[in-house]
Amino acid sequence: MAVVAVVVVAGLLNLGGIIDKVQGKLEAWKYQRLVSKMQAPYKNDKYGGKTPEETFDLFLDALRREDVELASRYFVIPKQEGWNKTLQEYKKNRLLANFSAELNAYKNSWDKSPQTSSDVQEFTYLTKLDKDSVVEFNGEKIPFKAGQYRNSVVFEKYPSLNWKISEL
Repeated sequence: MAVVAVVVVAGLLNLGGIIDKVQGKLEAWKYQRLVSKMQAPYKNDKYGGKTPEETFDLFLDALRREDVELASRYFVIPKQEGWNKTLQEYKKNRLLANFSAELNAYKNSWDKSPQTSSDVQEFTYLTKLDKDSVVEFNGEKIPFKAGQYRNSVVFEKYPSLNWKISEL
């Protein structure tokens, strides 16, 4: 009886610590489930190529076929909805063919930037405007001054090992 009493008293004295450990493990488990749920779309995303160049070619092919839904899926997940809307607008205004041709021409003059990370790759290219121009988009007039501009396309490698366009 004395041994049982000592065990019971020791258990009661350590009850707070035991409860804290159980709660800590429960919180860690909940946190891990939340992290896994948040990472799932990135791990399961199958759109994109095994290289940045392949992803860009897939994107251009979708544009040529006017499949803006597919084309927007080659962007990183947070930017897909916005690009879908933009590409829908381009399609409505019959600008997809020009956009695709322009991007294809730029790709042919890409300079691959030194890679600072194994999961990010940037390509830069120059565009030249011979004269000032104004582009109307979504009812808004956007002025462009004549000159030479350096632009870039940035890609990110997803946990699915596919590359996605993060900046265009």
